[in-house]
Amino acid sequence: MKITDAHILESARGKVFFASACSLDRLMALRTADNLYRVIDRFEVGPHRIHLPALTERIARLDLSFAMNGLAGERCFRVNASRRGKQSYSRFEAAEAARAGIAKRYKDWRFGEADESNVEFRLDIDDSEATFSLRLTDAAFRYRGADRQFAPAALRPPVAHAMVRLSDPEEADVFVDPCCGSGTIVAERLQYPYARIAGGDLSPEALKAALVNVKDRPNIDLREWDARRLPLDAGSVDKVAANLPFGVQIGRKEDIPELYRGLLKETGRILRKGGVAVMLTECPEELLASAEAASLFCVRTITVSLKGHRPTLFLLRRG
Repeated sequence: MKITDAHILESARGKVFFASACSLDRLMALRTADNLYRVIDRFEVGPHRIHLPALTERIARLDLSFAMNGLAGERCFRVNASRRGKQSYSRFEAAEAARAGIAKRYKDWRFGEADESNVEFRLDIDDSEATFSLRLTDAAFRYRGADRQFAPAALRPPVAHAMVRLSDPEEADVFVDPCCGSGTIVAERLQYPYARIAGGDLSPEALKAALVNVKDRPNIDLREWDARRLPLDAGSVDKVAANLPFGVQIGRKEDIPELYRGLLKETGRILRKGGVAVMLTECPEELLASAEAASLFCVRTITVSLKGHRPTLFLLRRG
């Protein structure tokens, strides 16, 4: 879903600041964000511990009553914090300073742990700028609810959805994920009209999870297969998207070139002329060499931050 009236104010380090008049319910339909926050205040903050009391006083002056509106029972809150720069205090000390500010103004609010708090505030300090926000979403937002199953090394749904969007989904698409794992990319592709979707994996356990995640949807074919020998006709596929094995998913890095050669050769074979493939990998040189050999040409690259890794998204097109 697109927020048609969104005005992007700033983007940095995985955050996008935007203004919108959309309702919260509509914002909750976004599928390419891990979390949504309402920015309450942005202000300058000093780098030393002696500046923390000023941070406390700044937070104490904020009207936060809206955060608890409509909540019954005890008001319980928590504060998470992050910092980037050369501060002499830790993120935990910064969070404590913010908590003290809230407690100073709202004496009937209680600080609690994650499983008992009504609301969560977040303080992000980037060099000398602090951003104080209210978290609007919980873990179920980015994981698509409590029922979604994930195999080891599975993508988070927001990343999978971004890959689907990058493929430019169309109603007539025949879409394939040759390394579908627990079906995260396939499940996100289901959010758009399609003609047919296929996916497969070598792991029976991952496929079992994929079938649970996809449920009983029409024109979906999930099966156990080797991505280097796909049971699909040449030129029969419009779009391919895959989270390629890399890092801990591969026992030996020296196995990657052979694996990628076979996988990209099959991708090039099944794609129609002009078809596109979106591939995520932490092994860019091996991917580009294999793509070129398969007549797949790189159109765009995007480096992402993912679980401590810095993989690259490749948008490839078949010549």
